[in-house]
Amino acid sequence: MLNRLQIKRLPVLLGGLFLSAHLQVFAAPFAYVTNQGDHTVSVVDLASHKVSATVPVGKAPVGVAIDPLSNRAYITNVESRSVSVLDMAQNKVIHEIQLGKIAPVGVVLNKSGGQLFVADWFHDQILVIETDTYKTLTTISMGKAPAGLVLSREGASLYVANRDSNEVGVIDARTHQVINKIAVGKHPFGMSLSGDGKLLYVVNVYSNSVSVIDVRRDVVTATIPVGEHPYCVTSNADGSRLYVSNTHEDTVSVIDGKTQKVIQTINVGGTPEGIAFDNKHQRVYVASWMDNALTVIDAKTNKVVDTIKTGAQSRAFGQFIGAAQ
Repeated sequence: MLNRLQIKRLPVLLGGLFLSAHLQVFAAPFAYVTNQGDHTVSVVDLASHKVSATVPVGKAPVGVAIDPLSNRAYITNVESRSVSVLDMAQNKVIHEIQLGKIAPVGVVLNKSGGQLFVADWFHDQILVIETDTYKTLTTISMGKAPAGLVLSREGASLYVANRDSNEVGVIDARTHQVINKIAVGKHPFGMSLSGDGKLLYVVNVYSNSVSVIDVRRDVVTATIPVGEHPYCVTSNADGSRLYVSNTHEDTVSVIDGKTQKVIQTINVGGTPEGIAFDNKHQRVYVASWMDNALTVIDAKTNKVVDTIKTGAQSRAFGQFIGAAQ
């Protein structure tokens, strides 16, 4: 029998079979950039490099999680203590999940898209929210000030960067039990999987480094020095290159995935924070908090090729590139 989530998504799946030509309108990837200063999300068409919509959300938006199957983006709003549910096809908020005293930061979906994991910065916990009903199913006690969230490739493990306890927590995504804690550098924040999903890269803000975790063994195998006060990290599809935003020197460190060493440093916009890789166009997009913009890097040449104006104080924390279907 179909559960409620499957029933809800069935029209989307059937529509994809019969209306594929129509859905090509939404096929190009878009960047959903949270603008903390003006409480909006800039929707950027990555084919044209134009802002196609500016969507009002809650107060001080930070984190982004995208579910292309349900055509939704989930936006965490720190000051309004909520998660905005954005319809990606219509570019409008269709629901606001009120969280009371919770201060949401990082956000990610489970493998099926049926559960939303939200990092509660103030109360050292992870919320598990059912995306069908918007109800909180449970809370999971974590380390201090959980920030970045990453789901393992197969969807079994949820990794949590606990900023103030200098560790990465590991949660069983199905049972919601904490199964491990891994010591890393000082103030871990943004994280990303390698292209093959075997390694987890963890940015350590105060250590100016990236910890490399073997997710099969949950152990740190290397530490890579990068720029000053790194914030987030992303990987290309095959894992051969990593890109780290360095907030206090306005640069991006380019890391060779094989040698695990910095091979180039690229000057970008002021206070770069969120960073994501667009596989379709082979470009890196970096949100600039100070310049209110997205810096565009050609991944083939590691050259800045464009700057796209967004809203005030752009953060784009999480995997902010996706497309409606």
